Amino acid sequence: MTRPAGPDGPSRSATGSPLPRYGWLARGRDWWQARADARAGLPSLEPGRPVGTPALEEFHQMFLARVHRERLRVDLEVSPMHQTRATLAARLPETEEALARARARLDALPVLLDTDQLAVRRGGEGETADDVVAARRAREHEATRRPLVDEGARLHSQLTQMRVEFARLGSSIRACELVGATRVRRLHAQVMRRVSAYERHLVRRHPAGDRIGPALAAQHPVVPGWVVAAETADPGAASAGDAGPVPASSPHGATPPWGTATAPAARRAPETATGSGAPTHQE
Repeated sequence: MTRPAGPDGPSRSATGSPLPRYGWLARGRDWWQARADARAGLPSLEPGRPVGTPALEEFHQMFLARVHRERLRVDLEVSPMHQTRATLAARLPETEEALARARARLDALPVLLDTDQLAVRRGGEGETADDVVAARRAREHEATRRPLVDEGARLHSQLTQMRVEFARLGSSIRACELVGATRVRRLHAQVMRRVSAYERHLVRRHPAGDRIGPALAAQHPVVPGWVVAAETADPGAASAGDAGPVPASSPHGATPPWGTATAPAARRAPETATGSGAPTHQE
């Protein structure tokens, strides 16, 4: 049975790598940028003017880049396990059929011969005692039946090991997905800290600070769909036919430039802003 090289499950670096620090220097830079955007009247509520700010777009794109990196990390960890699981999924039905054939052949042979079958004599056994003839027929029957018993036991043991390995790989894949989802949640929380610090100073100094909330919320980073799918997946839902990775669907497509007038609902529509209509890997 082919197994991936290295230990299964999340690597040590998956949970040990620290997040980028949000120190006072970065916080002061966000405050200064919020004041500058407020003096420039961004975001503007006038028709035809930009509905967002470049700083919020930068936060959004930075979060997307980190999400793609985390998705790539998860894919590199689970790809060997998916390959092994796909191999097992293809071999499980074949092993089950082979076990069924072995059991059918074994069922066709009785465990013990009856009296008439034990009394059958071969050439040269005309003067042989009855008990010796019966012992010979019993040994011959056992020699015929024993390979079938051993083959059935071997196939049953192999099938059990394959099923255990298939379930173990599914559990390891789910653990890797959950670790990646947790890291994305942490990244999202940290980015939202920066967004909150920026927006707090922007709203206080913007001429229309009490009315720019919807325009700001339209540019908030959104947790991708594959994170929610990994968190809500049913551990017992995996079957022998489910040998592929969890689809990484995203609640929104590529982000338009900050100066484009885009409604919040359109911003979160899947695959509406991509050039070719094909989803990216985060999607």
